[in-house]
Amino acid sequence: MLASSPSKTLRLIVVQPEQRVAEALAMVVSHDPAIHIVETVNDVDDARLGANHADLILLDGDELGSALERAIATCERAAPLARVCVLSIRSRADDLRRALAARADAYIVKDFTPVAFCAILRSVASGYYYADPRIAGAMLRRRSMRSAVTGELSGRENEIVRLIAAGLSNRDIGARLSLSEKTVKNHVSHIFTKLKISARSHVAVYAIRSGLVS
Repeated sequence: MLASSPSKTLRLIVVQPEQRVAEALAMVVSHDPAIHIVETVNDVDDARLGANHADLILLDGDELGSALERAIATCERAAPLARVCVLSIRSRADDLRRALAARADAYIVKDFTPVAFCAILRSVASGYYYADPRIAGAMLRRRSMRSAVTGELSGRENEIVRLIAAGLSNRDIGARLSLSEKTVKNHVSHIFTKLKISARSHVAVYAIRSGLVS
């Protein structure tokens, strides 16, 4: 579940060298009056990144290729308060993992509807992370159910994290792990408290960044 819309107008910088693509993105964003593109720049070395006090910076991962990590780092230095979203046509697990490992706040696949895209941007601007659930879910479903070692969750909680991210309900998780639905609900509550998250959709990002998905 995505976060609700913030009250202020969100300032977005689009990093996109292809004019036609930039114009298409502007058309998509125009569906939401709460999001305003303040600048479109050709690359992340443009000095205007830090001058516009943006809430969001949108990077085209397909255009950047192997330079993605450097681009994300540049955004962090130039506009440390802005959230960085990576947009890509690729729906491969390696690309998602690479973007999140480089500290991107979102990985969005280019097959969205305007309404869904704007909702994702609003959610990320509100402080949440986003990973395309189709990729993250497939990664987690391929993962074996062996315990992973993390500094925050128990082995049982790690199992439940994988199943949540794979799309299972509390009832389904209980059936899979031979637990009552109430017990699973208590585990989920503890997981959300430990990770400081408020929605099941944020679990996949945690799982990828913490190494629960290989």
